[in-house]
Amino acid sequence: MNNILYVIPNLSNVSGGPKTRVSLFKNVFLNKKDDIIEKGNKIAKSVSFKKVNIVYVESATNRIALVDFFCLFFLRLRSKKVIVFIRDVYIEMFPEQYSSPRAKITLIVNKLSNFYLTLISTNLVFPTIEMGDMLFKNNSFYIKKPYQALPPATYNITENKQNPDFSKKTGILYLGSTKYQNSGFNTFLDFEKEYQDQYNFYVLSGDSHLNDLTKGTTVKVAKIPRDTIPVYIKENNIAYAFHTRPRNSYDDLTFPIKAFDFLSFQLPFISEKHIPLEKLLSNQYQLFASMNNLELIHEKIQRIDDNEYSLLVDFLKEIAINNTYQKRYDQILEI
Repeated sequence: MNNILYVIPNLSNVSGGPKTRVSLFKNVFLNKKDDIIEKGNKIAKSVSFKKVNIVYVESATNRIALVDFFCLFFLRLRSKKVIVFIRDVYIEMFPEQYSSPRAKITLIVNKLSNFYLTLISTNLVFPTIEMGDMLFKNNSFYIKKPYQALPPATYNITENKQNPDFSKKTGILYLGSTKYQNSGFNTFLDFEKEYQDQYNFYVLSGDSHLNDLTKGTTVKVAKIPRDTIPVYIKENNIAYAFHTRPRNSYDDLTFPIKAFDFLSFQLPFISEKHIPLEKLLSNQYQLFASMNNLELIHEKIQRIDDNEYSLLVDFLKEIAINNTYQKRYDQILEI
């Protein structure tokens, strides 16, 4: 019997983490000679199967379309298991932000979409188990199905990662968007202001306003393809990355995609002790630190010598290897 990846969002209209996740899952399913159902072939392919082993559904952030309603219903009748990935519960946590008439429609459609997805599923997966807890806690009318965590994953793991040259000035990297209101990018800039004599500072991001934000600083801004980032890290003697998001109820429910990029690059990163990251890295990870204590962050970095840095890189590589999209695919088949 077939295994199927069913993609609800139109990938041409999404970007960032959601597009990366779906695209990489597509690669794994295709390598396994499984089937993909996505925009352009949904109806024709959905009605072409008589028996299906597993349908794994990558949902959209806000809603499903009418075509998905019918296609998923038909597939449910033919499938042994329908495993649905619920991407986000932002609406559940911040309903006050959806008070305008148009936003209220978004809120209602989102809840109806998630109700339907839980209804037709046999199992649910979320970025974290806590996100599933939140969804069912806030929606007692949903039909509760077994659920577990299926976080983002690593890919294109750097081979033969070399340590930076600690006899020279090392670099610190900020990766990704600065537009999210809780990105904590100002913390990165504050650290640069305080310690620009000790470190070089780099930002890799596609944000267009960064030249204005970093004006008057030593920060170097660039936008490069992801597959060239390991070379960029090496050429600029970058030793650490900053994950500057502060602790809050929402960020403790979800995984930052960039954390898995750091793992793939084996680039040690400083972060608050977010619950998902603590579970992934263990509470013994040396670089958990409060973003409100820049001096402590500097001290933590300074205490790590060449040997300990090598051990830290090996630790991150082991976690990266155990959290690939292939491993996530294997997890889906075991549900």
